[in-house]
Amino acid sequence: MSSRPIRIIIVGMGVRSMIYAREALAHPDLFQIVGVVDVNPERVQTARKTFGIPEEHCFSSVAELVAVPKFADGVINGTMDQQHVPTSLPLLRHGYDILLEKPFAVNMYEAEQLLTCEHVTDRHIMVCHVLRYAPFYRRIREILTAGEIGRVVDIRMAEQVSYFHESVSYVRGKYASPEICGSGMLLSKSCHDIDIMTWLMRGNDPVSVSSVGNVFQFKPEMAPEGAGNYCLVDCPVERTCPYSARCLYIEHPQRWTGNIWHDIGYEKISEEEKVAVLSDPENPFSRCAYRCNLQIVDHQSMLVCFADGATGTFSMNGGSSASGRHIHITGTRGEIYGIFEEECFKVHRIAPDAPGGRTTEVVDVSEDQHGNAHGGGDQAIIHDFVTLLQGREPSPCCTTLDDSMTGHRLVFRAEESRKRNGAMVTV
Repeated sequence: MSSRPIRIIIVGMGVRSMIYAREALAHPDLFQIVGVVDVNPERVQTARKTFGIPEEHCFSSVAELVAVPKFADGVINGTMDQQHVPTSLPLLRHGYDILLEKPFAVNMYEAEQLLTCEHVTDRHIMVCHVLRYAPFYRRIREILTAGEIGRVVDIRMAEQVSYFHESVSYVRGKYASPEICGSGMLLSKSCHDIDIMTWLMRGNDPVSVSSVGNVFQFKPEMAPEGAGNYCLVDCPVERTCPYSARCLYIEHPQRWTGNIWHDIGYEKISEEEKVAVLSDPENPFSRCAYRCNLQIVDHQSMLVCFADGATGTFSMNGGSSASGRHIHITGTRGEIYGIFEEECFKVHRIAPDAPGGRTTEVVDVSEDQHGNAHGGGDQAIIHDFVTLLQGREPSPCCTTLDDSMTGHRLVFRAEESRKRNGAMVTV
């Protein structure tokens, strides 16, 4: 068991990696960022200055990193989805344990390839399913594990993707096409939720799935009458459109807007420059949201059958008024119902002698989640990764690759079903 600070290398200096890495600044006694890999020299320099990384530990590729002797305990791999497996394989072979962003692979072949390599090299991969660490889901799992609502009969989950997040990441952004990001909407956005479903049902594996979905909103015929091709260039109805780039990204920026400037290479940018950037037809964020030739679905639903006959449903809807994760679990002795963003859920227990035939308990997790988008999971998972690298037992939330494979396989099969018009496929 190590008593010195754990040494970690960042591979892919993006937004997600920086969230995890910044914890090192607050807890230098636990871990330190000692190396960085990124194709963008400016991001390498940002990491170098932020964490005091020596120049000899700054690289432009994983190939450069593994060409030198191992100098750290683990790696945070925050590369784009389709790069996860190609970058992780040489890292495992070089002796590094990895905290790997989700989805850990973009197809079943890659997933099995990575799992085999992990076993052969005897290294560890922890997948960044950060929602497992949120008190909301941790408490639900504790209640299920204790058998407080009996055996699960049905688990219903839904993810509402807000219209501003949808427009930034999934319509105009880098996740709009499998050719760009390597995966579809269900995998890139909702593998968090599918992982939660299989984690809550642990020990009761999914055996079949059926799924349907398509592009409903973001296509030319749904555009406002008279809409142009570019918001700030030729659109006479831009001021009244809910997807106005000027409104969403300049005048009333929401949480995800910062990703735009990061993704196109602007670390600092004035309002005048933002207008100029969004007036350039070559910039993807300047386009009419309805004319982006969206290649992924904007809504999808799936029906799952588990080994013991229990059922599960999940629906993802892009373009809702606000973000929201809903869950409703029915058991043989009660129910659990809640919305993640409300930071509480209700536990209804069957009680024939109680008024209305049931008792109700409200479980409030607001003091632990503090309105955090992932319920504090981003911070908790990096500390759990450090615990693993220290040789200690990680928390029950730890997402091993074997464990995460269940949820990923379910997503891959659901997408296969969708392409077959909802045909049931085995998992």
